[in-house]
Amino acid sequence: MRTIASALDRKTAHEAWDWITYGYKEAEDALTNGEAATFALTQQDTHIQWIVRPVTFLPLAHRASQRLPACAEQFTCPTTHKIARHHANGH
Repeated sequence: MRTIASALDRKTAHEAWDWITYGYKEAEDALTNGEAATFALTQQDTHIQWIVRPVTFLPLAHRASQRLPACAEQFTCPTTHKIARHHANGH
């Protein structure tokens, strides 16, 4: 949002900064209550809209996949880690 705000006209940039400073709290409250939230900006003939929705489950990439995202190696599955350590110790 901050990056986009820097490219907007003065009035629309103020709307964006107001949301960055205060408006996000309404979206946060809505998500906490299990509700969706929307924020929209319009500048001339361009309309940008963000919609956030609460989720109860996010699917993860299968770790055996051939093309994992770069961050995949930074995190280990606690269960997999314990099993690998258990097998390495011969137990």
